[in-house]
Amino acid sequence: MKKNEYTLNFAQANGYALGLIIPIFAAYLLPYGLLYGWETMWSDFIVFFTDIPLFLISLIAGTIIHELLHAVCWSWLDRIPWSKIHFGFKWRTITPYVHCPEPIEVSNYRWGVAMPGIFLGVLPFLAALILQNGWLLGFGLFFTLAAGGDILILWLLRKVDEGLLVQDHPDLVGCIVLERDLT
Repeated sequence: MKKNEYTLNFAQANGYALGLIIPIFAAYLLPYGLLYGWETMWSDFIVFFTDIPLFLISLIAGTIIHELLHAVCWSWLDRIPWSKIHFGFKWRTITPYVHCPEPIEVSNYRWGVAMPGIFLGVLPFLAALILQNGWLLGFGLFFTLAAGGDILILWLLRKVDEGLLVQDHPDLVGCIVLERDLT
């Protein structure tokens, strides 16, 4: 079995994720500002960050839900037992994580990687646009940025063929693609 790593170390991932900040801010704030006005956009947006207790509760709950969404998707889509899925926190990089050492079909892995960004980022942003809700705008923006590592993993896997198996990397951001060695 041939193994190809599609990984970044945490410093690389954080560096690349920083490069996503401006495009994500623009993608979220420009439509809101165009719909409701720039002054309204800024005053609405800041609401998410000004209620410190609510912000901290949202941060903690959102982070837990983010990791649970990865695990639920992988468990459900590839029928991975919960006993095989591990949760933890890397104190050195201040990074929560979920790790599944079992091989997962690559499209199921991609869905599991994408779900937190969709449910905690994109959907609250769309709701904010519809409801003119600045708190949801801030929440959606914050958790889309928090999914920066996930966005990078999806980018790394963009050319990997459907049907291949991947294993979540135990120590780095990304995974190992398992390919049949035809030699």
